[in-house]
Amino acid sequence: MRNYIIVLWGTILGFCTSCDGMLDNIQSYLEKGETIYVGKVDSLEAFPGKNRVKLEGLYLYGVTQKKCVISWKSMDEEEMSLNLDVVRENPEDPFEVIIDNLDEGQYEFVITTYDAKGNSSIESVVECYVYGELYESNLSNRKIDSWNINGTSLEINWRPVNDAQEVEFYYLNREGVETERIIPVSETRTVIDDCAYEGEIRWRTVYLPEKNAIDKFYSEETIENYSFYVERELDKSRY
Repeated sequence: MRNYIIVLWGTILGFCTSCDGMLDNIQSYLEKGETIYVGKVDSLEAFPGKNRVKLEGLYLYGVTQKKCVISWKSMDEEEMSLNLDVVRENPEDPFEVIIDNLDEGQYEFVITTYDAKGNSSIESVVECYVYGELYESNLSNRKIDSWNINGTSLEINWRPVNDAQEVEFYYLNREGVETERIIPVSETRTVIDDCAYEGEIRWRTVYLPEKNAIDKFYSEETIENYSFYVERELDKSRY
């Protein structure tokens, strides 16, 4: 019996010592107290533009957010940030902001929300490539394969173009007013029935770098003169 009691006390002392060791491991966290997290920006998306980006998401998880901080690095590795005041009115509120004056390149945007006491959310992170002059300078204008005068109409035959959205085409009508026509990239033959009998046509090709881009990008413009009085084929050597 005596031996049993000694073993029992040894077990209890060992358990207590073990508990003290466990408490030592978490003591620093206990001293800090409870961590309060603020609702983060949810469903975060980035939409690229020309030297800018649009960020969209949702404010969820309560209505305590008072401030939102967006952080990123410039192309020169400079730390940048944007502070926004947050006004919550509904269980689900939209988050939307456009950041301008960005150099062309790849970015990572980190978004953190704060309540009135300075408690922060878990970070929301999204990446996006911002487009600019470098991308636009490499866009090619749609080429004309041939054109001809047919009675009182100007007929244009187009070459195919890859990855473009449309062509913005301009000409003078017979009232002397400049007219714009949007030409789909699927259109291979364009007939202008009301153009002036002589003048110039000009066009440029429209591109979107990504389906969700917020800005259009344009090729350099091409200008050609024509005359109904002197029929001629387009000088293909220029293309």
